[in-house]
Amino acid sequence: MTSEIIVIADEVLLGQTLDTNSHFIAQQMVGIGQPVNTVTVIGDDKDVMLTAFREAYHRSDVVLITGGLGPTHDDKTKEVIARFFDLPIIFRNDILEAVRERFKERQLPLNDSTREQAQFPEGATPIPNRYGSAPGIWIEREGRFYGAMPGIPAEMKSMMTDFVIPRLRKRCEGRDTTRFRSLHTFGIMESTLFEMLDNREEIEQNAKLAFLPSYKGVILRLTAHGKSLEAANELLRRAERLVRDKVGSYIIGDGENFSIEEVVGRLLRERGWKLVTAESCTGGLLSKRLTDIPGSSDWFERGWVTYSNESKHEELGVPAELIEKHGAVSPEVAEAMAEGALRRSKGNVALSLTGVAGPGGGTEEKPVGLVYIGYATASTVMHKRHIFPDKRDVNRERSATAALMLLLDQFQPHIRERAPQLI
Repeated sequence: MTSEIIVIADEVLLGQTLDTNSHFIAQQMVGIGQPVNTVTVIGDDKDVMLTAFREAYHRSDVVLITGGLGPTHDDKTKEVIARFFDLPIIFRNDILEAVRERFKERQLPLNDSTREQAQFPEGATPIPNRYGSAPGIWIEREGRFYGAMPGIPAEMKSMMTDFVIPRLRKRCEGRDTTRFRSLHTFGIMESTLFEMLDNREEIEQNAKLAFLPSYKGVILRLTAHGKSLEAANELLRRAERLVRDKVGSYIIGDGENFSIEEVVGRLLRERGWKLVTAESCTGGLLSKRLTDIPGSSDWFERGWVTYSNESKHEELGVPAELIEKHGAVSPEVAEAMAEGALRRSKGNVALSLTGVAGPGGGTEEKPVGLVYIGYATASTVMHKRHIFPDKRDVNRERSATAALMLLLDQFQPHIRERAPQLI
């Protein structure tokens, strides 16, 4: 089964909005073993839309459309789909009642433009909209499936998870399937991984191997094709064993939704510990990533952003003479920041970061990308030195990830070998 996505959005083509919808849809399709073959982004033009629908119909079994559904004049998807499939537009009282209930719940008046949502292609199936007024459109024709959804992410996501994916999963039963496995590594370069995996030919007899580098580490993606879900999963298992035999000590987790922050939180919760942070060069990024995790209040106590030298002294108690002697970017100050955060909180463990994020401010002795990470508990104080690239955003992201890895390495000296059991 071949699948594709059509994104209808002038704002994406103009660079005003980031297309996250196709990312979500593609992830959902991978989850049922039917990866997307094509993603097309087009503008809100009827002729362009019609051409895109026609081309997609000839090359794909599943076409998932997002954007262009709503009450305003620039929402043209419903009209173009009806024209493409030669379906008359009729008034549906059931849709009007659903819209009326939605507005009643929100205590909003029902206006004429919103009533237009009840105009719907005859023979198509409405996709319920839990978060808005515009229903999605589902059409099955000659073994092909067309699903049109609004461009508002929350509305699209609910339609995908509640309606589209359950329907497609049933249609996929008994068909060839594709399965993926992502193995997340840290602390090793892509080129070194490539050299260590000298059994690539054997691995690829089972599954295709791809190297996906990022500022958080290199992901090893395995892709297996099978006549059934069970057959594809067995190929993945064989390939994964071959990969782990060579580089297992660098694999810190697996899965599409793996998060090092969740592993940190799980270990802290198991110990009954609270983490505190003191950040300079990362400006609160580490705390942000930690508090993105639901339930992080169980194990994250508080965080400081002490960007200036004065704030390091006033908020964390770092001695001014220590900063003057060694500089804010130094192992001594990193450790003092962690100790101060621990001393002035109810935490059990502290992480600190201080560095030269760039692009300016570096010297020969302390270049852009130099970062010190401090770590402190009641019994241990230490630091780790890193040199990251001089690109500011990458530097900050890698610094935050390195801080989390330092904590994991201290909690579990052999965390990387034990990662499969922890995750």
